[in-house]
This record gives sequence, structure tokens and C-alpha cells, in this order.
Amino acid sequence: MAVHLRNNRCVNALLACALWAGCTQEPKLSTGSGEALKLYTESVDLWEKFYYTEAKASLDRVLKIDSTFAMAWARLALVDLGVQDENSAGIAMRKAIQYSSSATQREQLYIRMWDHRIHFAYTKASEVADSLIDLYPREKEAYVFRGTFYEQNQNLDAAIRLYQKAAEIDTAYAHAVMLLGYAYSSAGEQEKAIACMERYIRLAPDAADPRASYADLLLRVGRYNEALEQYKKSLELKPDYWYSINQIGNIYAILGKLKDSAEQLTKGLSFLLTSTQLEASKITIDANLNFKRGMYEQAVRQYTEALSLDSANGKAGYGLAYAQCKLRKFKDAEQTAARIKQELERRNLMESQAMLEFHLLLASVYTEEEMLEKGEAECNRAFDFSSPLSRPAVYRQLAEINLKRRAFEDAFDACEEALSINPNSPSALLVLTRVYAAQGNSRMTKEIGNRLLNLWKDADADFQDLVKLRKLLAGQHQV
Repeated sequence: MAVHLRNNRCVNALLACALWAGCTQEPKLSTGSGEALKLYTESVDLWEKFYYTEAKASLDRVLKIDSTFAMAWARLALVDLGVQDENSAGIAMRKAIQYSSSATQREQLYIRMWDHRIHFAYTKASEVADSLIDLYPREKEAYVFRGTFYEQNQNLDAAIRLYQKAAEIDTAYAHAVMLLGYAYSSAGEQEKAIACMERYIRLAPDAADPRASYADLLLRVGRYNEALEQYKKSLELKPDYWYSINQIGNIYAILGKLKDSAEQLTKGLSFLLTSTQLEASKITIDANLNFKRGMYEQAVRQYTEALSLDSANGKAGYGLAYAQCKLRKFKDAEQTAARIKQELERRNLMESQAMLEFHLLLASVYTEEEMLEKGEAECNRAFDFSSPLSRPAVYRQLAEINLKRRAFEDAFDACEEALSINPNSPSALLVLTRVYAAQGNSRMTKEIGNRLLNLWKDADADFQDLVKLRKLLAGQHQV
């Protein structure tokens, strides 16, 4: 059950590499067809814009013209990986390797690097990226690719330096600017992040993703209405841009508009390539929304069905464990967590930022079991894999633990940290409301509760967080 990073878009963007720079004494791409080269160039542009369906169609046309074009096969593997189709990615990459003997050294290095990435051999992929940089110091994509592994392992400073280098080599290289913006955001430097996304928009004014990426930064800090506006602006540029449609659905879910969320999320997936993984994702969407409705038994059945189709579906795996926890089936939740760990091990992610979500899952399970010391220990482990951006989630869990201990001052301190990046985080605000209620502070319970009521003013009636909040506030009126 793979842990996603920005629905995998950032990770996949890091692989989007067109080989236009470097040594001029060898051909840039090995194909004898001018038409294939032209279409390949177009496919790279589509891939860099996250237009997966169009990129795949373009690459299929390339390979009909030149079936031995190694880089086209490699690029096709990356498109398949972008929609989590590991099997198809592996098949395409084997074709790339088969035909790579007639490719240039530069192309062979890229193919080797991407092959290692597809098979989760991150250390080997990094070593090949280092070789590319040494042999071809103007290869901007190699810097970007290498930077992603630094970022994955929480070395944001190193990642930022490499993204900056790529953007210096080619000042019009929009991908490097985008990734630099996200890295600054993860490091807690929101003003620099916003400046990068504004530059990204200027570099690609007609593409949908720059507006969506800008919206992502607004979403991270809780500026939900402004984020919605930017996602909608991106859809004016490309009405079928799946990512913006999905993100609108995610915001609706945060705001408790579950029916609207389901409509958007299903619509967004409909524009992606049909696959078993896609079918599993559709089922997972329904399960997530049923979880938010408090229909935990139904959610468990749906998560299990999704995992039967795609055992690597991270959202289904984590969702299943949380739903089992809500049903107080703690042993089942721990077994699900063990399977998640096996998948993380398979993907060589045990030292990566993916472990943050894993340790938070265990912390939540132990907290619900009233095993508070173990829960706190898992929070401390989660800190080791956190960034300034992701750290508030750990503090929110610590607030839950301290609330159960009735250690109110510690809980308040944790809530303050939990709200430091996103002051409108509903999950953190709800914990804070509960802390005030447990302390007996009716005035502050109502004040924070009313902030949440405003956020959820258009929420569906069966949105469980709203139901719980109203019961809590009703109790305060009776005091």
C-alpha cells in the first residue's frame, strides 16, 4: 500500500525529463525518424503538464513509427508509473532496456536511472543520477531527479540546492521551479514557495498545472476558498484536468460536502487511463466518504474490496486500518498496519518521509487502545520523518494523547503547534474544541466550535465530525 506524495504528482514530475541539453558531440535522442522525434517531444511536453492520457496516446504513436526508440519506451514506463500501473511500467521499461544498446551513453544512463526508480532501487538510481551530473553537468533533469531523493529522505536543503541548479541551467525549466516551490513550502518558507509558483504560472501561462500548484500551497495553509478559485482557474485552461477536479473534491471533503466531493473525485478519475488501479481508487473514494459518514463497517468492506484489486493502494490500506480502529478491532488494525509496513519495505521506503504516515497510524491505534505511552513513542518516531509542513499532524495526535491524559496545558501547547501552519485545520480545531470542553471552559468551547461551524456551514447532515461537534456544543448550552 504505497504512500502517496501529492497524489504521486510530485514524485512523477521529478521523472519528467526531456534530453535537450548537454554535450553536443553526440545525438540527443536515438531515432532515425523525424516524425517520431517530433511526437516524442510533444509527449514529453504533455507528460510535464501531467496530461497522462494524452501523453500515453502520443507515445503510442511514436512507437508505431519507431518501435525500437528506447527513450520512448522508457517514457511510456514513466507514464504508466504515474497512474500506479507497475506491471505496465515494468513491461515498457524492459523494452527500453532491450533497445538501449543502440542508444547514446546519455540515454542509457537515463534509462538505467528510471529503471532503478521503477523498481524502488533508490540508492542505485541516485548513483546513476550522480554519474549523469558528473558526465553531463548541464543535464538539468539529473539535478531534479537527484533532488527528489534528498527530499524523500527529509534533506530539504540539499533538494532545494539541486532544484535551484536545474532552474539556473535553464531559466525556463518550469518543472524545477514548481518543485522548488513545493520544497520551500515543505521547509516552512511559504513566501518563497508562493513566489516560485507565481513564476511557474508565468513560465507556463496556458497550462493547467501551475494554477493547480499555486492552489496546493493555499490549501496547505487553510485558505480553502482561495484554493478553490485557483483550481477552477486551472480548469478554465483545461476543463478535463483530472488533478484540479480531484483537489476540488478533496476540499469539499474537508468542508464536509461529501456528496459534492464524491461527484468531483469520481469525475476526476474518469479522465485518467483505465486500469485495475483506477477501479480500486474509485472504490476507495466511496470508502473514504463512508468513513466520514461514520459508516465504518461499509468502509471496511469497500477498503478490503479495493485492496483485493490493488494490494498496493495506500489510501485503501490506511483507510482500512483507521476504520478497523473506529470499530475497536485493534488487532485487525495492527495486522493491517503490518501489511502496510511490508509494502513500505518492498518499496524501500523505510527511511523515507513515507514513514511519517505509518507512525501516525500506529500512534492513533495505540491512543484509541488507551496505550498512551506507546502512542506517544510512535509520535516521537513520526517526528524523525517530518518536515516543518508535516509536523503539525504529529502535534495534533499528541494533543489527542494529552487530552486522554487530561494534561490540558500540554494538550493546548500541542494544539498551538498543530495550527501553526494551517490555522483553519478542521481536525486540529476539533481537538482544540474538545480540550476546552473537557477542561470545562464553555466560552472557548463555543468560540472555537463556532469557527468550525462556519467552515462546515454547507456540510452534509451525515458528516460525522459535524454531528459530533453539534452534540458537544449542545452539551455546553446545557451547562
